[in-house]
Amino acid sequence: MKSKRQNLQTHFTKLILLLLLFTGFMACEDSEKDQAHSEAIFVEIDSLVQIKNYFAARDLFEQHSEELTAYHRLRTGVFLDHAFNRPEASAAKTDSLLRYHASEMTDSLRYQVEAISHITYARLYEYQKAKESLEQVLSNHTKYLTPPEKENMENTLIIWTALEGQPKQKVTREEDLDVPILRDVAGLPNLMVTQDTLQQQFVFDTGANISTITESTAAAFGVTLLDGTFEVGAITGQKMGSRVGIMPRFSLGSITIENAVFIVVPDEALAFPQAEYQINGILGFPVLEALGEIQLTADDRFIVPREPGHAITSNLALDFLTPLLYLKDSRGSGTYILDTGANKTMLFNTYYELHQEALQGEKEIDYSFGGAGGYITQKGVYTTFIPELNGKKIPLDSIIVLKEPLKEDNHYLGNIGHDFINKFDKMILNFEEMYLLLE
Repeated sequence: MKSKRQNLQTHFTKLILLLLLFTGFMACEDSEKDQAHSEAIFVEIDSLVQIKNYFAARDLFEQHSEELTAYHRLRTGVFLDHAFNRPEASAAKTDSLLRYHASEMTDSLRYQVEAISHITYARLYEYQKAKESLEQVLSNHTKYLTPPEKENMENTLIIWTALEGQPKQKVTREEDLDVPILRDVAGLPNLMVTQDTLQQQFVFDTGANISTITESTAAAFGVTLLDGTFEVGAITGQKMGSRVGIMPRFSLGSITIENAVFIVVPDEALAFPQAEYQINGILGFPVLEALGEIQLTADDRFIVPREPGHAITSNLALDFLTPLLYLKDSRGSGTYILDTGANKTMLFNTYYELHQEALQGEKEIDYSFGGAGGYITQKGVYTTFIPELNGKKIPLDSIIVLKEPLKEDNHYLGNIGHDFINKFDKMILNFEEMYLLLE
């Protein structure tokens, strides 16, 4: 009887072991299938990130996020959070990626992560971490850099090194701001910058990567000059020595900005002697983005609401610090550069190639364009471009579509200029939720 019971127990034990082995095998097989499924989705999302189609990559990521492994979510999130101006989230994912998945990262991936993370940390005013990330790029990944890129990063490293240990920029806004935009003799938009009884006009430009100030204006505003010098190009094309500085405090109307970073340049670097015109300073992206939301009106008012607004969807992204706009038009949809410094919209060869069938009947012309650096001539056609924003279709007549590339690695469909923006009474740029509204 005992032997029979022992035999039953033995058979039962074997059966349990077989079931456990089978379950483990199935779980392993499922895990491999999940990994392969995640890899397939990730490759599709990453291919969109590589061509800077951040909006399509974001939509695909949101649709399939739960199907991705933790590693694939981190890899994608680092770049998407950076593109949609979520530096805290991008930095946290960068830290996790480097801490827990270092062995899975290729050398080229490490380069890509470090190359954007120094900008991410700078947006957070964590200058030491920005310096360390850039040092990694210049120490270990120069094979991925062109000579101009390497030189630019070496200059940027001087800035982050100088700023190491400096206090973070701080903005205090206690009420809505509504002040006039002042046009200078060149027609550029200026704001009145004040400090106690001192006041001076500064150009403002969301496309400027960093704020700039002349030596004489810096001295008047008590800018603290930091160690380190580097060269910048002047209006004349000559190279001039520059310094990094911190302005302890200044005001835009009722808004106070503390510890803003400025590149301090010789006065002649921002001078136009032939026109008897001098730029005193330029408020760049780091100051303007920190305001949360800015509104520019057709009658030249600069408005900053105390509490930034909200939107259902985000149609703005950043290519480093270049604003990108997602637009629909009568032929399709895609990503454009938001170029507030351009008077007229221009469509690139990427747009022509995408809609070549619809544009084939248009007459080809030689189109010349350029500026102070000279003019170039390219083949193109004119078309009526009908972008849509806020549910409104805005026809723009005689818009040039280039048939030849301006540069090899361009992924965008065109530049959206003031001819589109001026069709509206107000432009709202919200940097917290990354959207553009035109009213």
